[in-house]
Amino acid sequence: FPNRTSSSSPTRQKLSLLSLYTLLLPFCVSLSDSSICLHKTMLGTHVLQNHYHVPSSSSINVDADKMAPKQKIRIKLRSYWVPLIEDSCKQILDAARNTNAKTMSPSPLPTKKRIYCVLKSPHVHKDARFHFEIRTHQRMIDILYPTAQTIDSLMQLDLPAGVDVEVNL
Repeated sequence: FPNRTSSSSPTRQKLSLLSLYTLLLPFCVSLSDSSICLHKTMLGTHVLQNHYHVPSSSSINVDADKMAPKQKIRIKLRSYWVPLIEDSCKQILDAARNTNAKTMSPSPLPTKKRIYCVLKSPHVHKDARFHFEIRTHQRMIDILYPTAQTIDSLMQLDLPAGVDVEVNL
């Protein structure tokens, strides 16, 4: 949340450009029924005018320059198939690099294995069992110095259906 300034009244807060974007464009990505759903949360302008002091255009550039190094977008990708997650990483990196945002290469996170043990026989022979496992592969991408164009290009990406995407600002 943005810091309070002593120059404004106690009920008003001064917003920098990036904190204004985090209020206006927070997005959460979730996997439901093998499709990716992007949700945008928009605040009404009357809410901003009543509770926040929106800075002038000259102070927005100054505040954005000060806040830019501290702001980053962390994207976590999960998938059962490695080619899908690698393709998604490539699409995200291309979209971020086209808007001149600095990116950290996709870091592979530990693969989670869930193992299920099932009896082969319906009655006796308890020693005969099947073992099934589900491997969840994970990658993490950090985007440093994001701009409004970066966020817009990420929101417009069409990623494969088998990839779960989690975005943190």
